[in-house]
Amino acid sequence: MLRSATRHALRLGVVLAFCVLAVGACGAPEKAKPRPLPDVTRKLDPGAYRTEEFEPAFSFEVGEGWTHLPPEKPDDLALAREQTGLRFFKAREVYKPNERYDVVEAPDDLVGWLRRHPYLRTSAPETVTVGGIEGRRIDIVVGSLPEGRRVGACGPDCVDQFRLSDGTALGVTKEEKVRGIVLEDVGGDTVIIGFGGPADEVDEHAPEAQKVIDTVRWRGG
Repeated sequence: MLRSATRHALRLGVVLAFCVLAVGACGAPEKAKPRPLPDVTRKLDPGAYRTEEFEPAFSFEVGEGWTHLPPEKPDDLALAREQTGLRFFKAREVYKPNERYDVVEAPDDLVGWLRRHPYLRTSAPETVTVGGIEGRRIDIVVGSLPEGRRVGACGPDCVDQFRLSDGTALGVTKEEKVRGIVLEDVGGDTVIIGFGGPADEVDEHAPEAQKVIDTVRWRGG
């Protein structure tokens, strides 16, 4: 009886030692690897995802209720949750706030440019960190628009701000509020993260967007 108990204790000791050496094999499963985003518009299953086209590459996690809005591009990735949207993009060009909406090279200080924009009202910048990269966050709404102002590329009651490489115009409408984060050096690139939607809904949904932003990990960084 004593010999049997001794053998059992030895076997148990070996198993426990194996568990210590190979944590994933004994009740502590490895974290699922990030998966690529779907090529069609659909709700995302909660979990981790990775970019395939966007540069600089990154991974992130979503909870319930997020939808991917393809296509993912080298300078643009868009998600949606109810009436709000979360976008990661790079803007090499901006729309000048003049009668012609001239397209010019994006300034080095994008936060300063937004704060000086005559048609926008912005909050004071706050320093934030995304995936270990420091940036600045500001809230943006449309201010007073001059009468007879020419309709821009993003439509009526919308202030054009950024133009993507494929010509897509990004802006903010009078009914919207946008919370923007400007990261000026992600592997040498300036990356903008914008969360926006109806002004009366943005603050309510901001915590869910922040949860996604907090999980961003830049690959190769």
